[in-house]
Amino acid sequence: METIRTPIGDNLINFILLGSLLLLIISRFILISKDEPVFRLKSIPIENENFTLYVTICSFIYIILLSLTLLPFFNIVVPFFNSKLLKLTILFIILFIYQVASYTLGNGFFLILGKNKEYQENYKNRFIFLFIKLFVVILLCFAIYYANIPPKYTFYIAIGIISVLLISEWIWLMFFIKKQIKLPGYYEFLYLCTFEILPALCVFKLVFLGDKF
Repeated sequence: METIRTPIGDNLINFILLGSLLLLIISRFILISKDEPVFRLKSIPIENENFTLYVTICSFIYIILLSLTLLPFFNIVVPFFNSKLLKLTILFIILFIYQVASYTLGNGFFLILGKNKEYQENYKNRFIFLFIKLFVVILLCFAIYYANIPPKYTFYIAIGIISVLLISEWIWLMFFIKKQIKLPGYYEFLYLCTFEILPALCVFKLVFLGDKF
């Protein structure tokens, strides 16, 4: 059966994927004590500088691998120099801006309200969701580039799994805000639309419908 082969070349794909995994493993053993599990659900040391750097590296690797996962479906036409490597770079920049803006503005919302305890709890759980999404994106990369899955099915697999992950995170976040912060009315839904849902829909539209703008 036919598998996806992008013009950026198999060697570059292997280098990006394996290099990202190597960076993830090295940062785990350097920044976090071997005696501590990666998931300390009850007492994640969010104020530890090494842990903050580890989360940053995980986010960076997640964006790289998500860019690689979405690249076969990114059909936007770049004038004058329409190469796949340039498209990968553009896709990375788009996802990087979305990730930074979503996390910074979303977490800053709790600090503006003076909810420091809720901010720490939200930070912990966002890290857990980030690690789950990172693990799933790694599996998606292997499925798209190495498994014998017909290209016509990879689109539905990628969009379906990523959508389920994002929706699950948004549902949890909505109930967390409603329970912990107790905003009046439907402000928690407005929060999600502003910082999560609408930016994600814009990114999805640009990636999957870029050639139809």
